[in-house]
Amino acid sequence: MSPAVEQVGSLGTGGDPRVVTTTVVLAAFLLGSYGVYRLGSRLKALVDDEALVEAIQSVVVTAFGTAAAVVLTEVWRLGDTVSTAFDAVVPGNPAEAGVKLMISLLVFGAAFTFTRVTKRVIKRESERDTITTHQKEIGHHVVQFLVFLPAFLFVVALWGTRPADLLLGAGAFGVVVGLAARQTLGSVLAGFVLLLARPFEIGDWVVVGEEEGTVTDVSVFNTEIRTFDNEHVLVPNENVANDEIVNRSRTDQLRLTVDVGIDYDVDVAEAAQIAEAAMTECDAVVDTPRPDVVMDQFGGSAVVLTLRFWIDDPTIQRKWQAQNAVVESVKRAFEREGVKIPYPQRELSGRPETDGLQVAPAREVQADDAGEESESPEPHQAAADGGPDEEDRDEAEDS
Repeated sequence: MSPAVEQVGSLGTGGDPRVVTTTVVLAAFLLGSYGVYRLGSRLKALVDDEALVEAIQSVVVTAFGTAAAVVLTEVWRLGDTVSTAFDAVVPGNPAEAGVKLMISLLVFGAAFTFTRVTKRVIKRESERDTITTHQKEIGHHVVQFLVFLPAFLFVVALWGTRPADLLLGAGAFGVVVGLAARQTLGSVLAGFVLLLARPFEIGDWVVVGEEEGTVTDVSVFNTEIRTFDNEHVLVPNENVANDEIVNRSRTDQLRLTVDVGIDYDVDVAEAAQIAEAAMTECDAVVDTPRPDVVMDQFGGSAVVLTLRFWIDDPTIQRKWQAQNAVVESVKRAFEREGVKIPYPQRELSGRPETDGLQVAPAREVQADDAGEESESPEPHQAAADGGPDEEDRDEAEDS
């Protein structure tokens, strides 16, 4: 055991020096890593380069972990064990294996650094409106794939394995994984299809299948939609590519419709003119194209008119605002001009075999001696209840 380890271990009170040293090293590693990430959060607030800060954090924490592993290997005298295990994994000259390991780490480190730099470049281009946020996200993953795949193949070849042999040996495994993860792979491919087709952008108002809302994020696997109930819905890109997509933000104007029913006794043409004039008075409705009215159908209780009008820069807020304004304005105009919006009505009829529809007579209300009201029985009920019948009335007339 080295003198430094003996000195650190002597801080314990009668315990095993190696345990005390291990505790100190692990505590130092945890505190150091915590301090790095705490410092990184402050640097992110000061430096407008989040990718660079994250890269530095990863490198520093990895260095701390490597140093802690070396110290603990020395403390517990595991050098021979580690060397034996390393030889079992990578047979050959340990010095040569160490050089290969160093080169492998450098290759992956260079690939990681390159992707962080390209991510920063792509982010700047998206801020300049050269590319969209959707293209930024997909472009970053494309760069990662194009950088790490050659790096991985180079490292495999460095350790003495031909990439072609590796691909052939992994053929059956790839088939199994492909079948098991076909939905995930389909979503990845659909993500690239969405990048090329560009049916929507971040912030667009879309309808995908049964989901309607604003697109908040598009990744390689999923498209995130925030509904108008403030629910965040993750839709797999495969479903997005297969479903019908309605993008209501793609055009500068959007036509909306509202149905209203008028009484059958009202002049339909005059009511349509009143409704058109009322819609033109709404500030939320554009003047060109002009609002119009379509006589849609004969309803059960009314003639149904379809009010059609347009809004600029379609958003769900503008849609609600325009609909509320049109309904309020048309209703007020109909009330002013005497156009009746009827309540639902039903016409009742009786079957001929039952002598048609009969209405029972209303019952009379009489007051008794105590001043309480009571219903007078119908004639046939009075006879059944012991009231005067025809014979009693005849006797009364003879007397």
